[in-house]
Amino acid sequence: MKTILVPYDFSDCATDALRVAAKLAKLSGASIHIVHVYEQMTDFHTENQRVRDEIESKLDQVPKLPFLEGIELRKFMLRQMVITDMFRNEHLAEVDLVVMGSHGARGIRGGLVGSNTQRIVRIAPMPVLVIKHPIGDFSVNDVVYASTFTEADNAKFEAFLPLLKLFDPRIHLLKVNTPKNFERSEDATRAMDLFLQRHELKKYTATIYNDLSIEEGILNFSRGIDTDLIAMATHGRTGFFHVVNGSLTEDIVNHTSFPVLSVKL
Repeated sequence: MKTILVPYDFSDCATDALRVAAKLAKLSGASIHIVHVYEQMTDFHTENQRVRDEIESKLDQVPKLPFLEGIELRKFMLRQMVITDMFRNEHLAEVDLVVMGSHGARGIRGGLVGSNTQRIVRIAPMPVLVIKHPIGDFSVNDVVYASTFTEADNAKFEAFLPLLKLFDPRIHLLKVNTPKNFERSEDATRAMDLFLQRHELKKYTATIYNDLSIEEGILNFSRGIDTDLIAMATHGRTGFFHVVNGSLTEDIVNHTSFPVLSVKL
């Protein structure tokens, strides 16, 4: 992991994400790219220069945050863009991880960061780590990896490894069974076995969990073990697990207080 991108709008939740990114940067030696996206007024509006100067002044203060000491930083100010366009920038399209803030477990609301987190989860070409509340010292001892353990899901798990290897956590493999999308335990166990043959995890559990919906199953299981992180692949606009309409990953991001690590299939 060489580069970490943090969309930054100077809000508290963006600073929560930046603090976690700083911990990851110190563990991995990565640099942090801080990105502020804004839509300026019409090209000839007299306020444009004042707005740019104000943003630049605020960005100049960011490296002075004490938790960023010793970390290599790059600052980007992108105008006339919405935040989901930032990956058109060739430098930002090549980062290894995005770390974003959101607003607790009450849903996403307001602000450049909070209101766009779900969209970034859906479209980002690299893994996205969503931070839901202030974390003094980010650490990962237990990870819930929720999946159907298809071949595509198994292959994409490798995208999580650069972050997970920083902490050597216990991986809790989770397959949620629901009345609507039921799978025999024998078939689910076989799929998990194929995953384990590919990845050879040293510390793990494997659980087939029954619940009324996949979302409830993931959230209930995660709360039951008090996990540090939920990891899952997303199928972007076509939904998650191939059998769910909409994006389950976005729903999990919206309704949990746990950090969520996602990657697009």
